[in-house]
This record gives sequence, structure tokens and C-alpha cells, in this order.
Amino acid sequence: MAIGLLAAGTLVCVVVFWQSIVGWFATLAGVEWRWALLAVAVQLVSMQALVAQQRLLLRAGGGFGPPGSLTVTVYGGNAIAVGLPLAGSAASVAYSFRRMRDLGNSTALVSWTLAVSGVCSTVSLAAVVAISSAATGSTVGAAIASLASVAVVVPVLVLLAVTRSTEAKHLVVRLVQHLLKPFARWWRALAPSVVGPAADDVLTSLGSIRIGAAKATGAAGYALANWVLDALCLGLAVLAVGAHLPWPGVVLAWAAGALVASTRLTPGGIGVVEAALASALVAAGLPASQAVPAVVVYRFVSLWLLAAIGALCLVLAPRPVHPPELDGPQSGAAQPDPQWRPGS
Repeated sequence: MAIGLLAAGTLVCVVVFWQSIVGWFATLAGVEWRWALLAVAVQLVSMQALVAQQRLLLRAGGGFGPPGSLTVTVYGGNAIAVGLPLAGSAASVAYSFRRMRDLGNSTALVSWTLAVSGVCSTVSLAAVVAISSAATGSTVGAAIASLASVAVVVPVLVLLAVTRSTEAKHLVVRLVQHLLKPFARWWRALAPSVVGPAADDVLTSLGSIRIGAAKATGAAGYALANWVLDALCLGLAVLAVGAHLPWPGVVLAWAAGALVASTRLTPGGIGVVEAALASALVAAGLPASQAVPAVVVYRFVSLWLLAAIGALCLVLAPRPVHPPELDGPQSGAAQPDPQWRPGS
């Protein structure tokens, strides 16, 4: 199902943006390939930083996360997010969730892993934007990025406090029961007698996961590395077209593109990200005749190449096989499904 939707989404993107794609490939003919190939290598390392982060988080909760399977998951999830209009992000999360659950990890651990990974990614992006904005004298941009970090971190800290406090946990369970009770007449699964134990079990499972300061720092470091290496990829793309631009200008331009991409106005930000990046590079002092080719190189490496690898992962990689035994105890660990068969 996911593969069919991805193929349809990719076809729509190719048809709609066909003229732009042809122009992009024509532009690639004049680049310095040593810099372009280095940009490819840097982008692949950037993706592996995400793989390492998710593996660290799974293992912190006593789960199982082999690098090969997580690499397929990260690339496949990225391809789904890029290829599916509107629902790409939700479908990508669902795909990653299923793959990690198929490894034998508990629902609570997988949910926690994906949530923490997303928070680390958002906060790290905001940190890079804030630092680059401050370095170029844009206090407004730094302030907005800092507020975005706070907006993401505060709800997570509140949830963490709830899972660690018995009184707060019971209060949340009762609140969930009260909010869902009116719908129980249509869906018995939402009855208080069902919802209460389920919510309590989820909160208890989440509260039992301890990551520690060292591993939390490692997870944040991997997320930061992912963004910094992606920004470095843009800088290498600028060098690939024979241009020169101070690194603060490159990082600020990259930050503008990253923020526009996060709005997900189009699949993969196609069209809007290119416009934002080119405009930002020109504003930073790069001639338009060099800014546009640099953006083409960067987007080819960071979008189309990664999406193509992800599509291959979706088609060729089988679903993960449950490990014989996990690295450590985890609350609510999933048991192997006797009806499971290999296949995507």
C-alpha cells in the first residue's frame, strides 16, 4: 500500500515539476564533480547520524536496533515523507513505527524513541538557526528560533513529569477517560473501563524508560550533526558551481530553506525550498547565475538522491525479523507474531 502511494506521489511530482527537473539536470552538467561527490558523501553521513541516534534511543530503553534495519527505516521513511502529498509526514512516522515494532520493541519504547528523536531534531534545528542568526546580527531570527525550542521542549518536560508522578499520572488517566467517555456509545474501545487501564499502562511504560545524561547528550549531538552536515552539503554545493560565499551566509541561507521545508507546503518542499534558498543566497551576496545552480546541486543531493535510495529500500528490503532475545528488559515488549512472513 505504502509503495503504491509513494509511486503515485512520485509520478505526480515528476509530471508537475517536469520542466524544472529537466532544467536542473542541464545545470548539473557544468559542476565541479569533486565537490559534488563530497557533498554526496557528507549527506550520506548526515543520514547515518539519524540512524545512530535512533539506535542509541532504542538501546537506552533496552530495545533492539540493528544498524542495517534502522538505515532502511530512515531512508524509507524519508522517501515516504517526500513522495506522498499532504499525508507524507504521518505515513513516514507510521512506517518507522511499524518497522521498529517488527524488531520486537514495545509500543511504548518505539513511541518514545520517535518522539524524542523528533524533539532533538527540532531543538537542534532551532539552535543552528539561532546561532547563525546571531552570528549575522539577526537578533529577531535568533529570538524566534529560541522560542521555537522552548515551545517544543516544555510539553515534553510536562509529559516526563507526569510519567514520573503517580498523582499526576492518575489525574491524566481520569482526564482522558472523561474526554473520551461521550464517544463510548459508538466505540466500545473508548469506554472508561478500557481507556483507563490502557492509558495507565502507556504512561507507566514511558515512565520506566531512563535515558541518562550521557545518552541524552549523545542523542542531541547526533541530531545536531545531522543538521550541521546538511548545511555543510549546501556549502559544498556552492563550491561545486565555482562560487565562494562566507560560511555565515551559507548557514543563514540553509536555515531559511530548512524553515520553509518544515512547513511542508509541497512534497519535499519542491519549488518553495528552491525559491527560498536561491533568494537567501542572493541576499547573502551570491550572484543569481551561481545561486540557482548551487541550489540545484544541493537539492539533487539532499532530496532526489536520498529519495531514490529510500524508494529502493522500500521495494527491496524485507520487513525486519524479530531478534531471538533483546539487549535488556523493556516494559511492554512485543512478542513475535507466529503468523509473520517476510515481505514489505
